[in-house]
Amino acid sequence: MHATHLNTMAMQYQAALQELQKAAYDMSQRRTRTEELVRLEDSVGRTAAKDILSPDSTPAFDTAAADGFAMVSSHTINASPTNPVYFRVAGTIMPGDKPPPTPPCRGPDGVLQCYEIMVGARFPDTATEHLIQMDACAWGTDVCEVSLSEVPKADPKLGNRFIMLTKPVTHNANRRRAGADIGKGDRLIRAGIKIRSSHVLPLASVGIREVAVEPLIRVGVWSTGKEIVRSDVNGTIATKRTDTGYTHDADGPYLMAALKEYGAEPHFLGLLPADEPATLEKALRETMATDKFDILVTTGSVTPGRSSLIRSVVEKLGGQVHFHGVAMRPGATAMFASLESNAPNNGLISFFGLPGDPCAMAACFRFLIVPYLQFVRGEKLDELLLTALELRCSTRLESEPNMDAGAPVEASMGNDCGPLCLDCFRHGRVTASEDGRLKVVRMTKDQGPGKMYPFIDANCWIHLPHGQEIVQGAMVPCLSLSACREEKWQ
Repeated sequence: MHATHLNTMAMQYQAALQELQKAAYDMSQRRTRTEELVRLEDSVGRTAAKDILSPDSTPAFDTAAADGFAMVSSHTINASPTNPVYFRVAGTIMPGDKPPPTPPCRGPDGVLQCYEIMVGARFPDTATEHLIQMDACAWGTDVCEVSLSEVPKADPKLGNRFIMLTKPVTHNANRRRAGADIGKGDRLIRAGIKIRSSHVLPLASVGIREVAVEPLIRVGVWSTGKEIVRSDVNGTIATKRTDTGYTHDADGPYLMAALKEYGAEPHFLGLLPADEPATLEKALRETMATDKFDILVTTGSVTPGRSSLIRSVVEKLGGQVHFHGVAMRPGATAMFASLESNAPNNGLISFFGLPGDPCAMAACFRFLIVPYLQFVRGEKLDELLLTALELRCSTRLESEPNMDAGAPVEASMGNDCGPLCLDCFRHGRVTASEDGRLKVVRMTKDQGPGKMYPFIDANCWIHLPHGQEIVQGAMVPCLSLSACREEKWQ
């Protein structure tokens, strides 16, 4: 009876998203933590809090782009096999060496001069008004070392290493100009961009070691239910088993992992009994006074009736309930509220009461909490992939043909999506069609809200918007099951 009442009063899914967006804006306006400095190598996956500008140029000076010989290119204009140009090698410049001053173009005996230079080494210093800048690097393979006797008028006292060039070298050949890659003051990363590992290369190349990033959204997680047990790191049971049996906590570990995967900072706050409102009230009140969390999440005890205590406690603490019940399956009993923090900064804490069934909890996380995180961070919602629906279930036998069928594999629809007034979410598997021309999706076999085995094979959530009939070949929107996509979605 209670479930029927909830469905008639439930908020449509799109309306629930709008409520989340409004609340996310309120939270973002009241957040007092604006940015934090982190080491560059720890910034991957974080969002830049402001534009990141280059403090230097790269290269910081002219460098050689190849092993060869630094010279004045204009001296080689007429070089040819019948008119070779000879150079005395005045020295060798290695990477890290202080560059020697540019020598006169010609030595006292009239022989042109150059430097052997290694890739990455700095070109000789810039020219003065009396000297011409060495502006090019001839490939080492384009020159030939010759003996003193082959160089006209060469004085052995001035050096005895010579090269011969038989073709012209162009201006700036194999020369990396200072600032040609990144200029001082260039904007490298825009504010609001999520930093990737590929960004580390250019940032590190200009000496950036710390970056300002937006603070992570801090999420506190409780699992609810006196039948739930959880092992600590030493393998011992953290709560007592009841006489009527026990269930290992799956919701808490999943939320901890998934929140981290989606860029939040999760903290597991413990297990709460489902029939002790005073215990929940005490836990919430103490947590609200710490200013340590932006979002609080509980799993279980949200279905209206005798087993529900979450809403009553939230309202007792002055919370504003934005919705309790969404026209979606699974997850129809989900609740979202706002709580005023008791901390000195008077922040706003968002509260999600999720159903305890693992599949329903996971659907609510992906389609309610993840969008909320993205709204708070000012990010775009994940782009949906339209795929052709195949009315045949994906099974373990298909995904792992060499394994014994340890689970039922007979084909069945497994897609009882209920009334068309509901948005339905079903885990499934996206693959390529037989001809490889498009993506197709099949629902995984067992869609029960308490079933967890199908998550081994599934790689997506199928969203069946309210009013959509389930027919073979229908184009349905899909989202990846997690932030780490297994398939090439685009």
